[in-house]
Amino acid sequence: MTQRSNFSRRALLGSLAAAGTLGAASCTGASSGGGAASGGEDGGIPEPSVSCEIPEANIDDSELDLGEVSGEITFMTQGLKGTFDDFFTDLIADFESANPGTSITWTDQGGTTDFDTLMVTQAGNCSMADVINVPSSTVLALSRANLLLDYDVKAPGSGDPFVPAIWDSTGFGAQGHHTALPWYFGPLLVTYNKDVFERAGLDPDTPPATMDEYFEMCHRIAAADNGDYALYGNTSWYLIDQWHGMGVEAMNEDSSEFTFASDENALRWMTEMASLYSEGAIPKDSVLGDLDQSQAYTEGNLAFGTPNASFLRNVRSANQDVYDATGVGRGMRDEGLNPIFSGQYISVSVTSPNAPLAVAWAKHLTDPAQGLGWAQYGMDTETAVVFPATTEALEDPSLGETSGEDVMSQARAISAEEAKISEAYLPSFFLTGQVQEALINSVNKAIVGEIEPQAALDEAQQAMNRLLERSEG
Repeated sequence: MTQRSNFSRRALLGSLAAAGTLGAASCTGASSGGGAASGGEDGGIPEPSVSCEIPEANIDDSELDLGEVSGEITFMTQGLKGTFDDFFTDLIADFESANPGTSITWTDQGGTTDFDTLMVTQAGNCSMADVINVPSSTVLALSRANLLLDYDVKAPGSGDPFVPAIWDSTGFGAQGHHTALPWYFGPLLVTYNKDVFERAGLDPDTPPATMDEYFEMCHRIAAADNGDYALYGNTSWYLIDQWHGMGVEAMNEDSSEFTFASDENALRWMTEMASLYSEGAIPKDSVLGDLDQSQAYTEGNLAFGTPNASFLRNVRSANQDVYDATGVGRGMRDEGLNPIFSGQYISVSVTSPNAPLAVAWAKHLTDPAQGLGWAQYGMDTETAVVFPATTEALEDPSLGETSGEDVMSQARAISAEEAKISEAYLPSFFLTGQVQEALINSVNKAIVGEIEPQAALDEAQQAMNRLLERSEG
């Protein structure tokens, strides 16, 4: 399963090669397609620039009739074929049986560094699938270019089943309308080695609940000087989640520029990381090491593991002793903050020739029953720890069941509770591709002591705002 890290608002592309195209499409709202656009200025649906005729019913102000659907559509997932074939084959067959005269062709596109650019290109030349499964950055890229169907206008009430905090924070389209249905995600947790805790004199049954507690524990582990390390140096997995947990104001109110360089909490985080590196809490070769820190964690001398609970599968298969010594806790954050929803979405192409069937399938795929089934499939096959974004499904007791002392089931139980209060964190959506690289590169230099923490933040912010300006056209 393609699981994006917690890096992913407004469609900074994985590659900024398409920035000019996006800027033109989203800024002008011009159209080479057919149909009468409602326009974006007065609250209507803006019409995109595409190479085909757009069905008028897709962009006027009328509601689609989903009462009796028929015909054919294509459905594209991201990186799911080959692992989840049984689930989707059965799901499609059941839908087609319940809706005679319908046919859904399932395709799959693996995640690549230029995935966002690829999808924008496909959408612009009208070759994109009718229904697509994409991460937040892709939804935002397509939404900015007005290439996705507006659920709020064409299928009112689509958001009713979803956790309110998630739905209310994921209006990516024009006028803040919804162009994507939240599908699934894995709340980020604390995973840690209890044996390392004990060797440092820490309570093995008390994981950190806030970033202050986390830093204090990391310093204690370094001070023990017994060959153990506190954390892995590659911050790509956890930087934005930790900033959010500390209340860092990464961007201004209208998300038009990055502002973290003047945030005292960002400076405190950066200073702490540099200090921990100098104290020996971070392996020297890990700052530029692999994103997946599973291997380092399974060696048994690293206190904190990857915050995505699905990585515990790798720990169990690589080192049962370390798996047995692993504990879990909810994500670290200050009081009043909610966990981040960083997940996958289901959208419909605005050029789809069969939008009624496409919307009907999108709503079916993400409804409580199918969302629960998807989460249970991951649980039963032990392929992933994933959760739906619908309130009803998250209330099902099976998602919070634990199996004795098994840490993966404990992680699932904690995730089930975290999922109910998750919400999108807009700054995280900008942090992708070259923007992410600019931040990580400056952070790395400060961690290893090449530049001062404040200088690193200043340098990163300037570079990121230049990239942001380019993407805005």
